[in-house]
Amino acid sequence: MNAKNKFDSSCEKSALSNDLLRVLAIDPGEKRVGLAISIPGLKISQPLKTVARIHLWGELGKIFEAYEIGTVVVGLPLRTDGTSGKEAELAEVLAKEVSHRFKVEVELWDERFSTKSAEEALRLLGKKPSRHKESVDTIAATLILDEYLSSS
Repeated sequence: MNAKNKFDSSCEKSALSNDLLRVLAIDPGEKRVGLAISIPGLKISQPLKTVARIHLWGELGKIFEAYEIGTVVVGLPLRTDGTSGKEAELAEVLAKEVSHRFKVEVELWDERFSTKSAEEALRLLGKKPSRHKESVDTIAATLILDEYLSSS
């Protein structure tokens, strides 16, 4: 799947090469937000955490202090037919705000079916997705990041 939009803050990052910068993925939700991060120099993603939406900005601030983030990928929840709805519009607002606050390049990524795939992964492990909602969000963010890293 391809990136849908790109927001560039036009802010220079540190002197680190792009290979050493991490990519942060955000799976936005109404109540919770799943986060995943890349391993520097490798096209490998790892789950980071799930945070309550109301604590998102504080948690992102901590993440940006702890890691050298070069790009943020925000999941764009398009409808099955490819059109945008309320959730997609909220993801676009989130992407613009992340770019503005943290002066980083942000890309929107088509994330249709990432939550369904995350739920299926939990079922394969013998777990009920309804009892592991935080895991679903983090796995979905990891799947979004995997797709993004595989495409570049």
